[in-house]
Amino acid sequence: MRIEEVQLKGFGKYQDAVFRFAPGINLFFAPNEAGKSTLLHGMIAALYGMKRDYVKTTRYLPEYEKYRPWQPGPYETIITYQLAGRTYRLHRSLLKEREEARLFLDPEWTELTDVYQEDRRKERNFIEKHLGLSRSLFTDVTWIRREPLAAGEHLMPALMADTQEPNPIANKILAELERDLSAIGKKEKAENTLLGKATALLAQKEAELRQAEAVSQEMSQLSRQLADWESERVSLEQLRHRLLQKKAHWAKREEEWQKRWQLSHSTPDEEQWRWWEETSLSHEERVLHQQTQAALHRLKIAEESKHEPMAPSQEHELLRRLQIDYEQGAALRRQWEDAHVRLAQLAASTRRSESREPRQSFGGAEWLWTGAVASAGIGIISWLFEQFSSSAAAFAVTAVLAAAAWFFGGKRKRNDPGASLPSEEMRRIQEELAFLDERLEALLGHWQLPDWEAFIAYREDLQLQIRERESRQAAERLSRHEEANKLIREWGTAVRDCLTREKQTWGLRDWQTECARVEEQLQLVRERIAKATGQMEAHEGISVSQSRAEYDEARAGLARLLEKREALQFARDALVEAMAEWNRDVSPGVNRQASVVMDKISDGRYREVRLDPRDSFSVKVLEPHNQRVLEQEQCSTGTQDQLYFAQRMALFHHVSQQTEPLPLFLDDHFVHYDQRRLKQALAYLEEVSEEHQIFLFSCTDRELLVWERMLSASQKHRVHAFAEILA
Repeated sequence: MRIEEVQLKGFGKYQDAVFRFAPGINLFFAPNEAGKSTLLHGMIAALYGMKRDYVKTTRYLPEYEKYRPWQPGPYETIITYQLAGRTYRLHRSLLKEREEARLFLDPEWTELTDVYQEDRRKERNFIEKHLGLSRSLFTDVTWIRREPLAAGEHLMPALMADTQEPNPIANKILAELERDLSAIGKKEKAENTLLGKATALLAQKEAELRQAEAVSQEMSQLSRQLADWESERVSLEQLRHRLLQKKAHWAKREEEWQKRWQLSHSTPDEEQWRWWEETSLSHEERVLHQQTQAALHRLKIAEESKHEPMAPSQEHELLRRLQIDYEQGAALRRQWEDAHVRLAQLAASTRRSESREPRQSFGGAEWLWTGAVASAGIGIISWLFEQFSSSAAAFAVTAVLAAAAWFFGGKRKRNDPGASLPSEEMRRIQEELAFLDERLEALLGHWQLPDWEAFIAYREDLQLQIRERESRQAAERLSRHEEANKLIREWGTAVRDCLTREKQTWGLRDWQTECARVEEQLQLVRERIAKATGQMEAHEGISVSQSRAEYDEARAGLARLLEKREALQFARDALVEAMAEWNRDVSPGVNRQASVVMDKISDGRYREVRLDPRDSFSVKVLEPHNQRVLEQEQCSTGTQDQLYFAQRMALFHHVSQQTEPLPLFLDDHFVHYDQRRLKQALAYLEEVSEEHQIFLFSCTDRELLVWERMLSASQKHRVHAFAEILA
């Protein structure tokens, strides 16, 4: 049989992974947890599935759950193998309760599934039909590992398939006897045998019998303590319930307290003042609210009682009308002054025209003319530089009028016909001046003021009065606002003081301490009750009479088992003696092959090896120095591994001769081999690979270093690096 390819559609960590194998040695090396064992189990599962052998109903191996696909997808495998010159392709779905298998014949992929009949479990075991080996026998023979055979009692019929035996039923009977004896066991300390279990049961029942008496007294004491603790627990839970009710009440009070604390930082309106009074926590707080409200009310009344002789709006209206009249009066004053300036200019012009005519003697009045003109000029200049003061204006007007009177008087004396023109202009200016004086007098009369200077003073006084009043009102408002803010701040501080004192009266810290104390005591009581209850439940049903009865029954059961073992041993020995002649051609050949293998891999140290078919082919070896027969368990770890190797290789060669060359599997088997024996074992496997396909899995590169030259020189062998496979 040669395996060509395995496809793990979904098996453990692998998904859609394809592995192709060489016909000779296939070496897989990678560190632990890389997936070597998963691949090996995947190959066995692809051949045989995941169900147990030798059971009437379907039961799955523990590896079924272990190798479920890690990724979502099918739990399937496909394996292609050659057998008896034919190439088969086996599809297998590993879903529990729905496991299916389909077999195809290459290269046409002709389906052969229905050619094979179903067994009692409604399964078609294709490989078992091909090789005559069940799953357990196949792995026992082809998988070299450091543990006893899993189906040794079923191996003898397979080894004797071609022997001429007088009664074929004898093998089946012997296998059944061996199975029963193996189940009973030889050693009383073996945990997996009936004898070991019966001995352990007897010891257990004896210990239980001794314990039952102590337990009875302990249970009585625990019952009394439980009653006391249960009563204490009920009392503590009632107290805890009352404390929790108090906690809910305080949580509500805390929420309201926090609300009041936050509101104490803001200025209340009328509605909030009412709320503060209605929700006052104490008489002191209520009085505080009332006093603060009264103080704020007094400030408001004081502000409203403040009033001026004239309303601010009337003052501003008066100032507005006064400003309008001021602008009109200023315009009239400018027109009046312009008229006087024109009048002076006209007088000066007339004077210049007269100076060009022959000078006439004005007599003693000539100096009056000159003085009048000079006075008029000085008066005008004074009036201008003194910002239109009334004295300067009067002086200027008097001087101008005197000059004009003298001028016109002089002209009339000369009886000049052309003098009438300036006189007309002067008359017109004088009329304009009279009109302006009349309007200005009317404006001043409206305000009941004697002159323009009084009007200016009245306007300035009114403006100053308004500014002073507004400044005083602003200062008073600011003062009242600051006083109101001070009252609110003092009120908020006082309210928070009240809230703090109120919270201190709650006794919250005492409540928390009491809650912690009650919880601690309650937890302690519960732990005591739970511990006592657990102890009572653990000892429930234990009684001295029952324990003694069970002890007697266990002792009787052990006696019956020993009697049965003696009977089975007698029957087996008798049957073995009868079969000694039948299997003389089997045991020597297997022992000879095991001895040859052990001689090669131990470099001649161990040359005599025996396999006991009556004890699941357990291995014994002859020590070379003192010729002692050693059980396998008495040897070193490395030697035990080599004996397992020799045992499996002997059975492997014998079964392969009965069927056809089988594949060989080794999973980290050479871990305990030293370098010399490793080379010898690998040299032996190299010989075996001439006829058999070998799968060797290793977590080190020791095998690769030994085989490196051979593997690189032959196309029959192949090295599989997991880094390349997983890539």
